[in-house]
Amino acid sequence: MKNMILDILKNDGSKLEQLNVSEFIFGRELNSDLIAQYVRVYLTNQRTGNAHTKTRGEVSGAGKKPWKQKGTGRARVGSIRSPLWVKGGITHGPRSKTFRLELPKRMRVGALLNVLSARFNSDNIKVIENFDLSSAKTKGFESLLGNMNLTGTKTLVVIDGKNENIIKSARNLDRVSVKMLSNLNAYDILNHTNILFDKNSINALESKYENK
Repeated sequence: MKNMILDILKNDGSKLEQLNVSEFIFGRELNSDLIAQYVRVYLTNQRTGNAHTKTRGEVSGAGKKPWKQKGTGRARVGSIRSPLWVKGGITHGPRSKTFRLELPKRMRVGALLNVLSARFNSDNIKVIENFDLSSAKTKGFESLLGNMNLTGTKTLVVIDGKNENIIKSARNLDRVSVKMLSNLNAYDILNHTNILFDKNSINALESKYENK
């Protein structure tokens, strides 16, 4: 079994210390069926289902019969809202609906810990001591990622609390996303090659999920 240890890195990329991490979170065997089910539910829940056409009962227009039934030489008609008329109702058109699926919380957490374990086993998790950014500068943040050997890779930066300097510094970098730990989910991790935590967020992650 792989040692449950992560290196804590300084901002210049050098190693500061080692951190023992939880086997419960980072030492799980991959459950591909669970992950596939989670992804299906997650993507399905992104569908809005807001296409909506109006039936003859919903379009505007008088309900009065336009002309008498017989004697005019014209075809019989009962309402200007008929689907046969311009601006009339639509027959068998799309209707708004919800596509939402539910997944038990235990399965959602299990999927998250599964993908975290997978990234740990492939050495795609890095931990920095702290994001020492005094201002929101994209160039400075890009340099920090370069020190971590993360330049040019899809990287998810996980922070424990809202940090405007990090959010603003990363938003112009195409392959970098910032996520607060409270909003972290398995799909975000699957969608990025590397995960960059700071030490506080790793400690908060273990406090939140260990033995849950």
